[in-house]
Parts: sequence; structure tokens; C-alpha cells
Amino acid sequence: MAMTEFLSIFGAYDFAIRDGIVLSLVALSVYVVLGAGIFALPQVGLMAVGAYVSAVLSVDVGTPFVISLVGGALASGVVALLLAALLHRLNGIYLAIASIAFAEVVRVAVLNLPLTGGAQGKVGIPRSTNDLMICIVVIVAVGCLIALKRSRFGLAIGAMREDSLMASHQGIDVVRYRTMLFGLSGILAGGAGSLHVHMTGFVEPGQFSFELLTQLLAIVVIGGAVFVTGSLVGALIIIGLPVALTGLASYEVLVNGVLIVLIVAFAPGGILGSLRSLRPDRRPVAPDAGGDAAADRVSSPRRGDRTDGARGTAVLAVRDLVMSFGGLRALDGVSLEARSGEILGIIGPNGSGKTTMLNVLSGVYRPDSGTGTLLERDLSHQWGRSHVIAQSGLARTFQNIRLMDEDTVSTNVRLGIARRPGLDVHTRVRTLLTEHRLDWAADIPVGSLPYGVRRRVEIARALAGEPRVLLLDEPTAGMNPAERQDVFDTISDIRSGGVAVIVVEHDVAMMRSFCDRLVVLDFGRKIAEGDPDAVLDSKEVIRAYIGSGSLA
Repeated sequence: MAMTEFLSIFGAYDFAIRDGIVLSLVALSVYVVLGAGIFALPQVGLMAVGAYVSAVLSVDVGTPFVISLVGGALASGVVALLLAALLHRLNGIYLAIASIAFAEVVRVAVLNLPLTGGAQGKVGIPRSTNDLMICIVVIVAVGCLIALKRSRFGLAIGAMREDSLMASHQGIDVVRYRTMLFGLSGILAGGAGSLHVHMTGFVEPGQFSFELLTQLLAIVVIGGAVFVTGSLVGALIIIGLPVALTGLASYEVLVNGVLIVLIVAFAPGGILGSLRSLRPDRRPVAPDAGGDAAADRVSSPRRGDRTDGARGTAVLAVRDLVMSFGGLRALDGVSLEARSGEILGIIGPNGSGKTTMLNVLSGVYRPDSGTGTLLERDLSHQWGRSHVIAQSGLARTFQNIRLMDEDTVSTNVRLGIARRPGLDVHTRVRTLLTEHRLDWAADIPVGSLPYGVRRRVEIARALAGEPRVLLLDEPTAGMNPAERQDVFDTISDIRSGGVAVIVVEHDVAMMRSFCDRLVVLDFGRKIAEGDPDAVLDSKEVIRAYIGSGSLA
């Protein structure tokens, strides 16, 4: 037995094991996109591209094995990039259907192209793949993906999986990251196809069927879709079952389907996720949120007590914004200006356009008309591009808290940090956690924390990038009076550092007490702006809220 054929010790099952290892590489390509929350399944088609390109290079062109292997992987990667560009506007089930259709297009193409051998396929491919080569390629792929997951890129992928809107507001270009992931998925799938044809010595269209897709999905789901090594565990089970239970081989598709349903229903994290959940939970106890903690806080500056010398410099200004949804004008010629070191409050009845205003300012929407500047830079080319606006110095929180619930507090805060030369990320994270009284929760998954603490985590993450403008959308919704007071004390601390803070909030009493200026919206129009006391006592504002009387 040659040293490179060490899997032969498994006798009659050696080919099945080799096939399973190669299949795990394709499953890794599925993990790459599913792990980012991208429900795309073009991997069978991409594997076919790699397999046929490698076969043609080897048989028809006569290139050496390594060049054929690399050529197949790169060709599949290029096709994947083109596919990503073509499908960049699709998401969810529509993206899944389109990507599966792509695989069918590839299958039909190879059936009808003379170069690919049609239905007969291609034979006589040099069987150059050996056990050592297969194992090295898979190990290197796993190692690279693990390193990638632990990098800033991996953190961005996790954010995209949790919430692409939240990710874009952390400065992540979701479209670019998605395109790169498609390309990486294509290289892995194409490389697996190249290895496979040089292992079997032939290739034909029937190898790239819908049954193969169900097998790949079963491997990823059973092992754990968010774990790199989940594909290896899943492949071991999916390939091992028919070998161990010979009678199941003819029911492979049915067995795969049943396994997928059972895992999704009872263990959505897969085998690795279930094992991780069995680990003992040793979490520090949260400090008392009231009493001593509140007493230890230094009295925060209120309106009129600012200490920032640069107060008053306009950092964000918009003019005559118009935003329509169908026949409804959510914003109708609204203008406002935010200055450094101040809290600008935006209030108004439900449906008045407050959240729409924040969505326009943060780049979620592109307004129908209007102009704006952020730190003296024209916003006309940044509207509708949240990641660009975030990179320009504007951060925000959301009405419904958007965090990576399965990740720790430290990881969530680290996501918001803008990298720059000489920055010690770990020190920056520790500093932010200490400033926001979150150091005790550094290693706790965010999803297990109380609502008020999670809101503090979201604010800390927003400040991690050292923004010049901070937008807060109903930061105290659902909180009790003590918690609301604590949040507004934090907002005052932020303001004292020279940040322009724009707050949308329904607690009028708090807004009167803490805001330097108020803007009132009603039916998308600005009806008042100025000193909080004067604004809230104006007849038009009172009429908009309650029709008569006064606001507290």
C-alpha cells in the first residue's frame, strides 16, 4: 500500500470515505454562505463547473494535475462572483430558488455541450488525486475558515447572519461581503469538483443532481450550520450511515430528509450546537442595577450645564427632505441641524415620521428630494448606503434592539470598533465596558441579559466607533422610570464629550428635562423647533398631541 493511499485500510469502504471527505469540502462551501445568513444554494452547480473545467484542462488541454485542480477552483470562483453580481438584489426564498435554478442551468448546459461530452460525460481523466492530497486540502480549508471566523471579517459575517441592517450600520458593506463569500464558496465547491473527477477518473451530469444538494444540506444542518467543523461531523454521519446500515443505501434521500427535519425541529444548532449547550453555565451575577450603582454615578450635566468647548458646531444638517411611500408622504420638506455637544430631541405623535427621519439620516432610505451634509461632506452620494454613512462618523441604535444575541457582550461591542493603525482593540473594548458598567457581563451572551442591560450594550457598541453624531431611536421604550433616568444620564455623558445626539423618544418629561432643543413632527411636517419649554407649551404642539391642555 502506497503511503498516499492510507485510507485503503478501510477495505471495501475506502472509496466511500474518500468521497465523504471530498463532499465535506463542498459542505464547507455551503457553510460559507449559510453561516452569513445568505440562503443561497448554488454549490452543486459550482461543483459541476469546477469538475468539468478541471476535466477539460486535464484531458483536452493536457495541463498538469495541479494546474487543472487550481483552474477548476478558480473558474468556479469567477462564476460564483458573476452569480453574486446577478443576484445581489435577491434575498430569502427568492435567492434560494434562483441559486438552485442556476445549478439546473449548469446541468442542462453540460448535457448539451460537445466539449463536456454531453450525457456520456468525460472519461480518461488521470486519477491523480490521492488520500494525502484530499486530506491536506480539507484540513487547509478548515484551518483557513477557522482563522477567517476569528478575524474582523468573521465578526462581520456573524453580524450579517444575525441582522444585515444592523451590520450595515456598523460600517459593513453587506453587498461586498456577500459577493466575496459567494466567490469563496465557489472556490471551495470548484476545488472539490476538481478533486473528485481526478479521484474517480470520469465525470457525467448525473453526479450533480438534486439528491446531492439534499445530501449537502443534511451534512451542514446535522453538524451545525454556524460551526466550521460542523461539515466534517455531518459528513461523517451522512456517509457513515449508509455504510453502517447497508439496507438504508437505497433510501438515502429519504433518510437525509428525515434527518434534516428532526435536527431543525429538535436541535436547530446541529450536533455541535447541542454539545455546546451541555457545557456548564458559569456566569457572574449582575450588580444591583439600582441603589448603590445609581448612587455611585457622578451627577450628569443637564440642559445648560454642558462642558464641551466645541459646542455649537453644526455636524449634521439636512434641508427640505421629502420621503414618500406610495401615496403617503412620511417626510414633507423637513429641515434640521444637529450641533456638537448638544442633545436634539425629535418628538411627535405616532406616525409623524420620526423613525423615517432617522432611517433617512442613517442611510436606510434614499429621500425623494432634499440635501444634506455630514461633517461638511455632501450626503447626496451616501443616501441609501448605511455602511458609508456609518464610516463617515454617524452611529445609531434601533427602536427594537439589534444585537448578536448568541455572542458575548465583548464581541458585540468589538463589532462597532472602527479599525485604525495603532489601536488596541481589546483595550478599547475593556474601556467601553467599564464606562458603561458592563465589565461584569463581558463574557455573557447578550441574549440572556435583561432588557435594560442589552440597551446599554447597544449604546456602547454605537459609541465604539467614536462617532461625531449618534442617533437614538426610542432608547427607553419598555423601561421603568429608574431605567429611563439611567439611560438619559448616559446620554448626557455622551453629549458632554462633544457628540451630537439626536433622540427620538415618547417620554416628553425626560425630553423636556434633558434636551437642548426639540423638533416636533406631525404628519411628516416640522411644526415646531427650539427651546424645549417654549416648544412644548406652544398651542400647535399641544393640539398635535392631545388637542387641548398642556404637556408635562
